[in-house]
Amino acid sequence: MDNKTTILVIDDEPAIRMGLAATLGRRGYVVITAMNGDDGYLKAKQTPPDLIISDVMMPALDGFAMKQQMSEDPQLAPIPFIFLTARTGSEDRVSGIRSGADDYITKPFVTEELIARIEAILRRVKTEQERAGEQAKQEAKEEMDKLRREVLQNFSHELRTPLGNVMMSLDMVVNHKFSTPEEQGEFIRIAHSSADRLESLIADIILLSDIDQNRLNTLRQPIDAENYILAPIKRRIERYVSKGLRLIHDVDLQGMVYAPRREFCQSLVHLVDNAFRFSPDKSIVKLTVKSSENGGVVITVQDEGKGIPVELREKVFERFYQVSQGDGREYQGLGVGLTIARAVFSSLGGEVRVADSEGGCCVQAVLPDLRPEDLSYG
Repeated sequence: MDNKTTILVIDDEPAIRMGLAATLGRRGYVVITAMNGDDGYLKAKQTPPDLIISDVMMPALDGFAMKQQMSEDPQLAPIPFIFLTARTGSEDRVSGIRSGADDYITKPFVTEELIARIEAILRRVKTEQERAGEQAKQEAKEEMDKLRREVLQNFSHELRTPLGNVMMSLDMVVNHKFSTPEEQGEFIRIAHSSADRLESLIADIILLSDIDQNRLNTLRQPIDAENYILAPIKRRIERYVSKGLRLIHDVDLQGMVYAPRREFCQSLVHLVDNAFRFSPDKSIVKLTVKSSENGGVVITVQDEGKGIPVELREKVFERFYQVSQGDGREYQGLGVGLTIARAVFSSLGGEVRVADSEGGCCVQAVLPDLRPEDLSYG
């Protein structure tokens, strides 16, 4: 028996209440006492016990009514319950069991019998908890195995598609399988675009590895808007030219932004890429970048898509989270863009969150002002 096991004894008769407390205390239990149902319910809420022993007939709130209240409370409902009563009728016993009690003992009772029943109930509860724990572990393992399979499937697809395009296009060029210079140029463009996708994928994997090993670069360098904001975004959104989307950007860098260049650029590109990916055709994505006076920045990306339900606003930041899975899934990608962005900004004392929006989805990323130890002039 665990000497930290707590038992709540509820009885309006002081002799029984104190006698039980003394007996259980000698057995190593921690005992809390209450003089009636109202007092018992309050003390159970204050310090949820491992088991409750309660009289049935008490003034004001009786044992059955108190048990009903506890059964309606998610915190107290699972606690095992033993009724003590002077009533000997079978109807009373049935009422006690129907109320959800684990056992029903009539007064006067033999102390050793009560102790035996307490120990039996606690053993049963421990066994059930262990089984539930094992089941939870098994379910978690199965869920992890499923996620691993889906991630590998998605990774294989994300890697195989651009790699296949590169090999096919280069084969056409190397073996002169084209009719005109324009056709050759198209094959080269396809190879270049696919290689760019591969480079992005590998960069994400490297950055995820840095995150996992707690070796993210946090040295902040001056960020040039053209080279580290606009040009990378322009290059990425070329992938969505067929959707007819339009990017409206307001980049106001009155003060210089300081951030780890590669990590900042990758994160920002992911935020915009997500907006483009989930936007309907011919819609608008708005990017706002406002710098502070001392190296910080606030970035807002607003799209006209379906938006993200409140209950999923944290879920979308989980690694590999996907709206759908498999080769036939509606949206492609590894599902790590928001994970990377949040990790990078958090490592610098900032945050990335899904903000309230009347329509579409609004993601806001905040980088705080500089501290002296953040600076790098490389």
